[in-house]
Amino acid sequence: MSTSRIRKSLTAAVTGLAAFAAVLVSAPGAAAYDGSPCHSPTQRSLTNPYNGHTSTETVTYCPLWRGNVPVYATRDLNSGIVGYLVYGGSSNWFVFEKQGATVSLAGGVNNWWASTLADNGKWGWVPEVYFSGGDNYEDDRGLYMPGDVSCVWPCSGQFPTAPWRA
Repeated sequence: MSTSRIRKSLTAAVTGLAAFAAVLVSAPGAAAYDGSPCHSPTQRSLTNPYNGHTSTETVTYCPLWRGNVPVYATRDLNSGIVGYLVYGGSSNWFVFEKQGATVSLAGGVNNWWASTLADNGKWGWVPEVYFSGGDNYEDDRGLYMPGDVSCVWPCSGQFPTAPWRA
């Protein structure tokens, strides 16, 4: 084989490898998949403790990887624990999810929080690092995010946002 043919073959091989590498670099990364999403959405009548107003909301059952999960006053560990969810598994329902403070636990890291009613009847938020499945910094694919939650005129601040939306 002549030097010229070898050079052409090598050039073709390098060009082919460069094109293949370009495809790999430009391909979108694989998205994490939540293998244990929240499930079984159902309607529940919820009462806003601030004003006594009752509304029907969709709640969804989410699997927790352990029991005795703390429920915090806000989406921040420094806000204090208002109660607990005693049972793990899929026995607990949640209303919404929103981003908040980042929480690290048992090798997981997440800044998504889910609103719920603790077993003692107090509203609060659970860091989604307690949810089964999913990946770091990933919201749960079966739980809703609230839309516009601002008060509609003429409430003028008389009726605070429901605790599951705050």
